[in-house]
Amino acid sequence: MKHRQDYAARLKELVNQLAEDGTVVDEDSDLVDDVGLSSIDIMELIEQLEDEYDISFPLNDLAEIRTIVDMAKELERLVATR
Repeated sequence: MKHRQDYAARLKELVNQLAEDGTVVDEDSDLVDDVGLSSIDIMELIEQLEDEYDISFPLNDLAEIRTIVDMAKELERLVATR
């Protein structure tokens, strides 16, 4: 069973692929304000996570996800309840 740290590490990898070169990404980075991801980038990230972990992110919960830590918590919860 994976832990939140594992999900956060995987998310950092994926976010680094979407971030502009030179952008420093850490677990507390705001995906929009600090990393500069667009809504399309975030949806691509969500789709990749849904496919990789065989889950579905509820759209009404996405507004509360701002950082990698937030997303890791939600990912951990969704994987545990599938």
